[in-house]
Amino acid sequence: MRKKTAKKLFKCVDDILSSMEMLTKFKGNSYMVSKVKKVCSDNAAVLENEKDAGQRYSELLNEFKKKIESSDIEGAKKTADDFKNLISDSVFYKVVFMPYKASMWDSLESVWMAADKDERCEALVVPITYYEFDNNQNPIKKVNERNIFPEYVNAVNDEEYDLENDLPDIIYIHNPYDDNNLITRVDSRYYSWNLKKYCEKLVYLPYYKWIDGVSSPILDDFSSFVDYLILGSDAAVSDCKKHLSESADALGVDKDNFEKSVSNKLLGIGSPYIDKVRRINKNNTPFPSEWDASKMNGKKVFLYNLTLREIFNFRSLGKVKHTLDFFKENRDDVCVILRPHPLMRAALNSMFPNLLAEYDCVIQEFIRDGYGVLDEKEDMYVSFVWSDACYGMRRSSLTELYRYTGKPLLVYDSDNESNHNQRCEASNMFTERNMTLPEFLKILRENKGYVVNDEGGTENGKKIHDFVMHKILFNL
Repeated sequence: MRKKTAKKLFKCVDDILSSMEMLTKFKGNSYMVSKVKKVCSDNAAVLENEKDAGQRYSELLNEFKKKIESSDIEGAKKTADDFKNLISDSVFYKVVFMPYKASMWDSLESVWMAADKDERCEALVVPITYYEFDNNQNPIKKVNERNIFPEYVNAVNDEEYDLENDLPDIIYIHNPYDDNNLITRVDSRYYSWNLKKYCEKLVYLPYYKWIDGVSSPILDDFSSFVDYLILGSDAAVSDCKKHLSESADALGVDKDNFEKSVSNKLLGIGSPYIDKVRRINKNNTPFPSEWDASKMNGKKVFLYNLTLREIFNFRSLGKVKHTLDFFKENRDDVCVILRPHPLMRAALNSMFPNLLAEYDCVIQEFIRDGYGVLDEKEDMYVSFVWSDACYGMRRSSLTELYRYTGKPLLVYDSDNESNHNQRCEASNMFTERNMTLPEFLKILRENKGYVVNDEGGTENGKKIHDFVMHKILFNL
């Protein structure tokens, strides 16, 4: 039964016990006795109407009724305790996940896995229909990605899900579905302020990959409606709190009230993204059929993370060409997985159109020369699994996540950034300020100094789920 039903039954039991005590005080007052008996009878009828509670429920209810009829107050209290314990054990909690982009599901997945395994919970995934907008913010396309979620996710049709009557205990979102989204937008029914009407806890797990020491989000209106905003670390929470004043200014709200309200919602419990990295392996991540496996046989495989910032900060393709030349020269024992940012061509066309043709030539030459594979898959985790090391810019969410594989990675900052004191705490992370790419390759050839993570990959999701469930169970 649902928590709201259990509360109703608890109240009935308590009202009956109170009625029995009142009867002992008003034995001589026939009017009061009839009133109290009516209250007792009405509550007993509510308990009897819970027909699907099971055999043990019926047995305890019958025992409880006998104690009432015999005016055995102490016996009734004892039976009531057993009855309420049974009701508590019968309660299940509805936990609903409302993603809208399948590519962002990894921001919620391990929390869903924890809820799905919890016998106290019924976990539903309800992918939300959204609309793509044109430059004038007019909807031009209606999209629902329910059919491209992983096969093991039993996704529910949002048009058939009755949110208003189901009243879930917890709703998780990975993007605030409010009217500030200028590119894609869902119906106002799924805006954060409306979702909060129909659940006890509304939890926001950001879809963006947080980079400690780099990311600095400006919070929006949604932060007033969610109950918790979960970040991956205490450092992320600290960084976010430093920008609360800026967020209040952007929203035009009182700084003190905004900071007081939002500060308590920011929690550094953990990141489902890290769980994802630790969960994937060659057994559960098939080698892509479109890649040529023979190029990797007997070689060390580098994932080259080609970021937008790498080109934008240098305003040229010089470093990209230099890096690819290195991999080409070492093709006898090195294979490279080249993964450009998914928005690379669109961003170049918009911001640096003079570089677009040159970029296309670089990619075409890379494909033609055949010393690696081009990764244009939406799922970046495939390259995590099938590479031995990573090379790329430090200020990248992919780089940040790759370090959790336990595999070595070599990072660099662009020359025009004053970021040379940035932390590099991971034991498997090296920086170009202290090591060249050829030196890094030498270490990789020797295969020393790192251990690939194999930690199950649900720890953060379970911590998040347990935290929110604790709040639900104890009405906090």
